[in-house]
Parts: sequence; structure tokens; C-alpha cells
Amino acid sequence: MNTFTQADVQDILDQVMRDMTERYAGIQLCQHDSEPSDDICTVYTTFEGSYHGALVLCADTAFLIRLAQHVLQEETIEPNDLEDLVKEYFNVICGQIVAGLFRAFHVPASFRIPVFYTGRFIPDEQDGLHGVINYTSDCNESAQLIHQLTAA
Repeated sequence: MNTFTQADVQDILDQVMRDMTERYAGIQLCQHDSEPSDDICTVYTTFEGSYHGALVLCADTAFLIRLAQHVLQEETIEPNDLEDLVKEYFNVICGQIVAGLFRAFHVPASFRIPVFYTGRFIPDEQDGLHGVINYTSDCNESAQLIHQLTAA
């Protein structure tokens, strides 16, 4: 297995998050030190295979609603539609992360079906690579990507 650093993994996560958010919903993200507001939703998954760990996205509900409005081309978004769309968006991000990790480190991995939470959910700390990337959108909405990746 190729070795990797937290910075290597964080670069892949950041590139995928920015690219997929712009492709998926036309929303531009940039790294910023702000954290999401109190009105947030969380989507979470774990990685399996040759990589083990977790990936958590906490984002302002307003950001996720705008994302859903763009993708669904609807002004009013029902809660179930929001949950389904956010999980699909996160599926796309996770799939691209797995592909990026494989390209960079030649180690296969997969991820579980994402779980959606209203509010903030952070899994227990684990040993291994851990990092947080804070984003702000082109409309000043915040998102936070938290990763805990450990080599098996």
C-alpha cells in the first residue's frame, strides 16, 4: 500500500467537494474558517475495504435547500425530498473520493449508504487521519466536511 499523509487525503476531499458541488448544483465553495449555523443538517457515512473511517458533512440547512432547489428545479422542497437529495449528493461526493483515493494510493475502498440527520451528528473519535475543512458558499452559507480515515 502506498503511504499517504493527512494533507494528501485532505487535498482529495477538498477537490472533490468543490468540484462535485459546482457540477451538481452550480454552487461554488471556498475554504473559510466559519462553521455552520445552528440550523444545520448532517449526512454521514463510513468507509470499508482497505480504508476504514468516516466522513461527515454538516451544512447550513439553507445551503442544502438551495442545492435541492437547483437540482430539482423546484422552489418548494419537501423534507423527504431534501433528505433524499442530500444523501444522493453525498453519494456522488463519496464515490468520487473513493475513486480519488484509489487513483492516488491504489487501495480499493467502498462506503455505506449515507445516513441523514437533522441537526449536528459527529461520530466518536477514532485513531488515524482526522481533519476538518470549513467552507462558505457563493451565498455565504457554511458547510463543514469532517473526515476520519484510517488504513486497515
